[in-house]
Formats: sequence, C-alpha cells, structure tokens
Amino acid sequence: MAGVATAVGLAFTVAGPAQAAPQPTLTNGGFETGDFTGWTQTGNTSFNGVQCPGPGSTVAQGNCSAFFGPVGSTGGITQNITGLINGDFYTLSFAFLPDGGNPSSFSAMFDGLTLVNLTNPSASAAFQNFSFVVRANGTSVPLSFNFRDDPGFLFLDAVAMQVPEPASLALIGTGLVGLFVGRRRKAAK
Repeated sequence: MAGVATAVGLAFTVAGPAQAAPQPTLTNGGFETGDFTGWTQTGNTSFNGVQCPGPGSTVAQGNCSAFFGPVGSTGGITQNITGLINGDFYTLSFAFLPDGGNPSSFSAMFDGLTLVNLTNPSASAAFQNFSFVVRANGTSVPLSFNFRDDPGFLFLDAVAMQVPEPASLALIGTGLVGLFVGRRRKAAK
C-alpha cells in the first residue's frame, strides 16, 4: 500500500500545483489597437504598418494584422515579454503570411534564439501558424520579428505567449499511477 501512496504522490508532483500559473504579458499581439502599441520598430521601417480591414485573407485573427515590406534591408518589431518565471517553459505562437516575393526574408527570435529563419518563403494562400515551446532565461525576455520583402508585403498576426496547460501534465501523472497499480496487481497474482 505504501507503493500506491508513493505513486499517487509522484503523480501529483509531476502534475504540479492545481492553481494557474501567472500568464506572461505580451501587449497587442493581434495588433488590434490599429498600430504598433507595445512594440518597438527596428531597422528599416519603410513600408511597415498595421491594417484593420476586418476578417479576411490578410488577417489571421480579429480585425487587424501587421504588414512589412522593407526594401533593401531588414526591419521589424521587438517587445520585451514580462511576467515570466526564470527557467519556466512557455508556448509562443504566431501566424505568418508570405507573398512569395523575391528577395524576401522572415525571422523570429526569442531571447536571442532564432526560432525560424526563412529566405524567399513561397507564397501561401493562408496564414502559416507557428508554435514553439520556449524557456525563459529571466523575468523579461525580448521577442523579435524581422522582415524584408522588396516586391511586396509579409503579414504577421496572432502573436501569443502562454503557460503550457497543466492538464497535459496531470494526464502524465494519472498514467503513471495507472501503470504502477497495474504492475502491482500483475505481480500479486
């Protein structure tokens, strides 16, 4: 019986606390303010902006999206994500729409780590959704996007950062308990 108690304790330890962890602070990830509020523009800022045409082919979520078309060099946006717990993992996601122009480039970086780096990405009829599990190396970490698209525009929308769901960790813990109980019953026979 002590083994079952140990397995149950292990399951709850793996599952973590029942209370929700604080969410990180990312401002204006959907550009719904109609501008770059919360973001700092970097590099070549010509032909960069926010549009609010409403739902459609150049908006992934909500009514607005950001567009980028720097010519000859890269330009982009950056924001320090705050409210992070040093060493914890987070899910970072965003939607990207390339137009197939050449030359063009797109990159995304979290705390100096390159998550995606595309050169002359092919045209897409719909937004490409990216999702990464990242680890915070501090309580405030920079998130940056860089673009170049000489002949047209690249679009960014739905930038979000969340604490991973504790329910998935709880499932792992429950599975461990079931595995342990099953093995004990089999060994007892």
